[in-house]
Amino acid sequence: MLAQERQNRILTLLEERGTVRTIDLAEEFQVTDETIRRDLQILGDGHQLSRIHGGATSLSGRPKLQSFTERRSLEVEKKSRIAQEVLGLIEPGKTYAFDSSTTAFALVSILPDLPFRVVTNAYAVLDHLIQLESIDLISTGGRYDQKTMTFIGSDSQNALRRYQIHKAFISCIGLDANRGASEGFEQQAVFKESLIEVADEVILLADSSKLNHQSEYFFANLNKLTTIVTDSDADPEYIEQLRSKGCTVIIAE
Repeated sequence: MLAQERQNRILTLLEERGTVRTIDLAEEFQVTDETIRRDLQILGDGHQLSRIHGGATSLSGRPKLQSFTERRSLEVEKKSRIAQEVLGLIEPGKTYAFDSSTTAFALVSILPDLPFRVVTNAYAVLDHLIQLESIDLISTGGRYDQKTMTFIGSDSQNALRRYQIHKAFISCIGLDANRGASEGFEQQAVFKESLIEVADEVILLADSSKLNHQSEYFFANLNKLTTIVTDSDADPEYIEQLRSKGCTVIIAE
């Protein structure tokens, strides 16, 4: 990988994460720490990031909040593998909830046309499943947010209490082994928090790029997550750390 290409990728990661560590970047790009420090120095001198001890932050210090459309193009293969892994958890006669994450949508896009109920606040989920005849499809309602393509607010949260939700399929922007799952949009974090409280089981679909990262709004401690499903690119040591805290982790090969 050329230096310019690597530096562009570093800027992309900063948009996604807000902060990056030199040691993590060196491992990700398979180069030395010194090479990454030189990259960060060049980008810092160009006023494209802020240097901090051990790494760098975006100029705002926060990750860029990406729209649903932007997020759909990220880690597509990993999301597909995770979706295929959990498809067997769907069976007739049950009620399932899906958040507005693109990982959950990867699962929605391959759902069979069988008689089960789906509750969601996500426009993309509604738009896709409305074509299937057997599924009992329920919108939570609420105020529509164009960037996230979701219905938000108290109406959306209150609607969740009306149903017995057997399994909730959700994702996050970051999963931290100490503080749990987090979101970049506050209203989405609030909705997921409400969903977790009423669901019998909570399945977190988090590809490996989200592990060991944090975003701005935490919505679930690890003990609130029934199962975490990630992909085979996940750091084995981090997976063991999650399991040591009592988490059930499934790896999608």
